[in-house]
Amino acid sequence: MSSKQRTTRAQSTRRRELLVGELLDRATELFAVKGYEATSLQDIADAMGISRPALYHYLRSKEDLLEMLVEQVSRSMAEVLEELRTRPDLTPLAKVRTLTELLVRQRAEHPSQFRILDRSETVLPEPAGTEHLEAKRRIVRELVNIIDEGVNTGQFRSIDSRTAALSLLGMCNWVAWWFRPQDQPNIESIVATITQFAEDMLGGPRQDTAAGPKGLIHEIRGLLERLEPQVLPKPASDSRRSEPTR
Repeated sequence: MSSKQRTTRAQSTRRRELLVGELLDRATELFAVKGYEATSLQDIADAMGISRPALYHYLRSKEDLLEMLVEQVSRSMAEVLEELRTRPDLTPLAKVRTLTELLVRQRAEHPSQFRILDRSETVLPEPAGTEHLEAKRRIVRELVNIIDEGVNTGQFRSIDSRTAALSLLGMCNWVAWWFRPQDQPNIESIVATITQFAEDMLGGPRQDTAAGPKGLIHEIRGLLERLEPQVLPKPASDSRRSEPTR
């Protein structure tokens, strides 16, 4: 395949991804307003500004939309996280930062997708239902492994990794329910704030302690310096120097 053919194929794939993303946004917004059962394929085609036959190029039924949601929201995130965990060039902290940024941005930019999938997970058609549940388990499992890595290397405080993983995911997922672009148009500030919350929860890097005995001594000295002066014993004065010369 020539470079021109590869470029053309990449552009075509990207256009399809963008259209599918818009299709899911429009469909899930309709589901939120009218309900899943009351929304027709014609409603979705009208919202997209295309004919119903053109819509059939992307889906055959509303059930296909739920399967596409599983792929877009849960399965793809599980695959990204699995790849992220195995990257040797990133520290555990960098992995958590990257994951948090990805999750918060996705939930903020496409809230209806997550909300509808979250509400529909008990009635998803097979095999989408099983794939969705397995993807959720994979996401938790991979994040637990990353946090365990951070604890074992001293970058994170000693915590229960599963509780921390579920708390972090809950914090990110909840963005889909409260974030409103019209009220808070700056998504990046939300991403930065929640990423900082994730770092604070896990404890962040402890560079001084990880540096070995010298780093530990430096940390202890810093703690002593922050104590009130009256708490620390005053050094004994040299009485021989204070006595007047006879």
